[in-house]
Amino acid sequence: GGGGEPIRRLARPDTLLCRCEDVRFDAVAGAPGWSAAKLQSRCGMGACQGRVCGAAAQALFGWTPPVPRTPLVPARIGTLTLECEARCDGA
Repeated sequence: GGGGEPIRRLARPDTLLCRCEDVRFDAVAGAPGWSAAKLQSRCGMGACQGRVCGAAAQALFGWTPPVPRTPLVPARIGTLTLECEARCDGA
């Protein structure tokens, strides 16, 4: 892909691209796009859902961030809270 060449020249192979999932620059540098990078590395799938690394990937590789999708079925906040509590209690 294209992207910001001056910024890309500053990135080293060990430059951290996705902090949430600990994905380095070299782990996704060969990916043809955002979706492929996510599939091979989980980049953009962490807590920030790509809000931080998505902008960096766009600047480095010229990848267009995916458009957020609306849920198929709305979820109640209570359901989400129970899910979070269940995960936190199990940790």
